[in-house]
Amino acid sequence: MLNRYRISISLLLLMVAVAFVPAISAQSMADSVLKPKPEIDSTHVYYYKGTLLNFKLDSLTHIDTSTLESHQYDWLYRSNHNYSTLSNIGQAHTNLTFSPMLQPGFLMSWPYYQRYLISNRQVRYYTLLKPYTELFYVMGPKKEQDFQVTFSRDLIKGLTFGMNFYLISSPGEYKRSFTNNNAGYLTLGYFTPKKRYHVNINYLFNKMQLQENGGISDDTYFTENKESDRAVIPVNLTNAENTIKESGIFVEQFFNLSKPHAKSDTSNRLDLGSISYAFQYKKDSYLFTDRDPLAPLYDTLHPPTDSTQTYDSTAVKFIKNSIGWTTLGYGKNIDQKPFYLYANLNHNNITRLLPGDSITTVWNQVNVSGGIGINIKKSFYLKGSGYLYFSGYNAGDFGLKGTINQYLGNKHRNIGELNLSINLISKTPWWFYQHFSSNHFKWNNNFSKEAYLILHGDYRYKNIQAGVDFTTIGNYTYLNDKLIPSQAENAGTVLKIYLSGNATIKKFGIDTRLTYQATSMPSIIRVPAFNGSMNLYFKSPVFKHAATLQTGVQLRYFTAYHADAYMPEIRAFYIQNDVLIGNYLWADVYVTLRVKRARLFIKMRNVTGYFEGYNYWLAPHYPDRDAGFYFGISWRFHD
Repeated sequence: MLNRYRISISLLLLMVAVAFVPAISAQSMADSVLKPKPEIDSTHVYYYKGTLLNFKLDSLTHIDTSTLESHQYDWLYRSNHNYSTLSNIGQAHTNLTFSPMLQPGFLMSWPYYQRYLISNRQVRYYTLLKPYTELFYVMGPKKEQDFQVTFSRDLIKGLTFGMNFYLISSPGEYKRSFTNNNAGYLTLGYFTPKKRYHVNINYLFNKMQLQENGGISDDTYFTENKESDRAVIPVNLTNAENTIKESGIFVEQFFNLSKPHAKSDTSNRLDLGSISYAFQYKKDSYLFTDRDPLAPLYDTLHPPTDSTQTYDSTAVKFIKNSIGWTTLGYGKNIDQKPFYLYANLNHNNITRLLPGDSITTVWNQVNVSGGIGINIKKSFYLKGSGYLYFSGYNAGDFGLKGTINQYLGNKHRNIGELNLSINLISKTPWWFYQHFSSNHFKWNNNFSKEAYLILHGDYRYKNIQAGVDFTTIGNYTYLNDKLIPSQAENAGTVLKIYLSGNATIKKFGIDTRLTYQATSMPSIIRVPAFNGSMNLYFKSPVFKHAATLQTGVQLRYFTAYHADAYMPEIRAFYIQNDVLIGNYLWADVYVTLRVKRARLFIKMRNVTGYFEGYNYWLAPHYPDRDAGFYFGISWRFHD
C-alpha cells in the first residue's frame, strides 16, 4: 500500500510539472509587461536562538517563506554549504572549508555529526501573532524519508509553547549504510504582562542510529561500475553500528531591575538593566559495537583488547549554572542603546561515566564571560567579548574577540557595510585527542594548548558578501595517518577568501557560495583549494500571480585533494595519503512551486552521474549516491 501511494504521488507530481511547461511559456510573455502584485500576508513569525540575551540584542530572524532554498533539504547543503561525508544522508561529515573546533569549554560530543544534531544554541523561540505550524516532508529513492514539524502558539497571553521535531530515515544504496536520526525539542516561554520577568524552558533530544560499513573494500567496483546493484558491493565492515544519544533540559530567567516605565513617562529614566539565572542538565552517550573486531579495516597497528566483540560505550553528564547581568533592560531596539554591557559567572559540573554508570572522572569548571557594545548614530558599531576558565579540564583557556561594523551611510540606508574582527583564542585540545580508550584504540596525551589568531574582514551589500579570513595556528592537533593524535611542531596559517550571496537579473538569479583556501601546512590541514556551490535559477509568477514557480540547477564542485578518511570506531576523520577525490561537478535539476503557503519541489539529484563517469566520491572509499528523483513539500499554517 505504501509503495502504491508513493508511486501515485510521484506520477501526479510529474504530470503537474509537465502541465506547467505550456503555462510558463504563455505566462512569461504576460509577466514581462505586467507588474508583479505584492503579496499580502498579515502573519509575521520571528524567532531568536539559544538565550534570552539574543532576544535583548535584537537577534531576531524571520522564517524563510521563499522558494530559493526549498530544494536544499539535506542539512549539509543548506545555504550552499559543502561537506565531505559518507554514502548516505545523516552520516558523519567534515566541512570542506577549514573550520577548527573553537567552541569554549569541555567538548565531549564528536564534531563530525553536528549538522544533524540540535544543541541548545540552536533551539528556536518564536515571537508571533497567530499560531504557527509548518510541515515538511521529503521522499527519495530507496525509501529515504525526511520529515520535520514545527509548531508554536500562545497558550495564554504571555505564555508561548513551541515544538520542533526532525526525522531522517534512509536505508542507503550500499550495504550496511542505514541511518535513522531523530531530533527535536519542546519550549515554553513566559513574559509577565509588563515584561519585567521572562523565563524560557526547553527540553531537547538527539538520537542517531548509524550502520557503519567502513566504505567499499574495492574502489574499482564503483569506478569501473562492475556492479550496478550497489547493495551487493563488498564493504569493509558487516556488523558495526554507532549509536549517539543526547538529551537535556534548559531553564533561563531574566528579571529587569527597574520598574516598568509608564507610557506617559517620557523622561530619560535610569535603567538598571537585568539579572539572569540559567540552569542546564544534559546527558550524552556514545556506543560503538562490532561483532567482528578482527575485520581487516582495523589495522594490525591496533590489535583489539577483546577479539570476540567490540562494545565501546561512554557517557558524560553536564550540570551547568550561570548568573549574569546586563545593562539591556526594557529597550525595544538595540539602536536605542548607544552603550551596553553583559557579564556572566558560570559553573560547570562534568561527570564522565563508563558502562553501568560507574563514575570515572569529575571536573568542576568555573569561568567568566562578558561583552560590550558601542553604537554611534546607527552607522558605527563596536563590539567586544571574551571568556576565561579558572578551573577544571579547560583551566587557563581564554578567548577575546573584537568586531567593528561600519555602514557606508546608516543601518537603514547605505551603500554597503564593512566588517572587521580579530579573534584570539587559547584552548585545551579536544578531550578525544588527550584521553581515549576503545577496543582498538587507546591513548593518554598531555598536549600543549592550541592557539588561534583569526583576522577577518568582509564587505556586504544587499544580499552579496565578499570576505577574507587569515588564521594563524599554534600547536594544531589532529589525527595522523596512523590514527594517532599528533600536534604540529610549528605554527601555520590558513587563508580563506570567499564570495556568497544571491543576485538577480529580472527573472533569473544566481545564489552561490564560493571559497578559495591556502595553507602553510598542507600535509596536516587537508582542504580543497577551491570549493563552491551555485544555484542557477529562473523564477516567475504563474497563474496570474496566484503561484510562484522556480526552476534551476544546483551545482557543487571542489578541486581534487587528499581528503581525510573516516574510522567508524572512533567516529573521526584522519589524514590519508593514498586516495584523491574531487574534480567532479555535481548537478541537481529541480522545479519548485509555491502556492500560497505551500511549497513543493521535484528534484533529480546528481544528473551528471549519467555521463560524467563514476568519480563522485564524497570521502575516500565512500561514493556518493547515484542519480535519483526526490519529491518534497512544505506547508505553513497560521491558525
